[in-house]
Amino acid sequence: MTAPLLRQLPWVVLLALLALIDVQITGELDTAGRAWLVPGIVVTAALALLAQARPVAGALGAAATLVVSTGLLRAVDAETLGGLALTERGAQVIVIVAVVRRVSAVVATGLVGLVLAAGVAAKHLRPEHWSPPVGSMPEPWWSVSLSDMAMVVLPVAFGWYLRGRDRQRARTSRAAVIAVQQRERLGLARELRDVVTHQVTAMMEQARAAQERSASDPGAAVEALPVIERSGIEALAAMRHLVAALREAEPGAGRTPAPLTRTTDLAADLRAMTSAGSPPVRLTVDLAEPVADEVATSVLRLVQESVTNSRRHAEEAREILASVRTEQGHVRIEVRDDGRATRTIRRPHGGFGLVGMRERVRLLGGRFTAGRTSGGWRVVADVPLHRAER
Repeated sequence: MTAPLLRQLPWVVLLALLALIDVQITGELDTAGRAWLVPGIVVTAALALLAQARPVAGALGAAATLVVSTGLLRAVDAETLGGLALTERGAQVIVIVAVVRRVSAVVATGLVGLVLAAGVAAKHLRPEHWSPPVGSMPEPWWSVSLSDMAMVVLPVAFGWYLRGRDRQRARTSRAAVIAVQQRERLGLARELRDVVTHQVTAMMEQARAAQERSASDPGAAVEALPVIERSGIEALAAMRHLVAALREAEPGAGRTPAPLTRTTDLAADLRAMTSAGSPPVRLTVDLAEPVADEVATSVLRLVQESVTNSRRHAEEAREILASVRTEQGHVRIEVRDDGRATRTIRRPHGGFGLVGMRERVRLLGGRFTAGRTSGGWRVVADVPLHRAER
């Protein structure tokens, strides 16, 4: 059963119980035209469930149904008990809760008033099974009993409680997403720091070697200059990445990614990382263009996170397909499984794996997509091989 159906289950059970009570009571009293109550009850209950997803439409529909049902019952002179059936009262409560929970205060006030007005009209205009004794004073239309007050106060209070809880959950979720994004920026910054250190060290070694050889080979310095220039350009690009990643980053909470084992051979690193585990990974690597160190580290991290997510969350998966290839100045990472994908973006224990991957790809100037397919779950990331200057 899906999550939306599970959330509707308490309301479905409540309406079903009230409908059974209505059937029992009307059956025992044998009220005239009782069958004419059924259409209004069914439609009102359905609109109450609809209000959980579309509160405005559900409230307007419920009010209109009460009015139309009242006109129909008067036309056929069908008798009711207390004007409204218990199922209709329950549907009113559910609609009020949904409206107060999900709609702005101004709109909710109008919709709740409309639903209550339709209920009051139905209560006083429908033919009743019991008539007041001859000579007694009829109950004025504006009279309010304790049960009527409870019909207003309790649903509104419960709706406000759920509204506050939803806001708190949204704030918690936003804070968790921000923490994951900050953690990913810091992780990328640490990796880029290592790249910059490596490039600067290489430049120093090349310059020192050129100096040592210049005494015996005057052309050695000239030969070394293009290599030093290329290393400087790569170090500068990595430094820009580093500054961009640190610009808004602060220490955040969240799961620390597993350490990576990096060499200068990206294809070998990918094969070593995906060789063990279940379900097995069928890896395809096609690197027609060189991949910069700062990009290669992120490629490894994206494949690692995607494969880990598939192994952890794809039920009954038999195989994971992973592809890494370069094309038109980009490296494309694609990972998909053949299991039943039951994951969502939010994970228990601070996972938020998709949020972290999306943030990393964004920082690198790429594109990221993830979602269910007909055969499982698919993650695709396109990362530029050469970062455009900011």
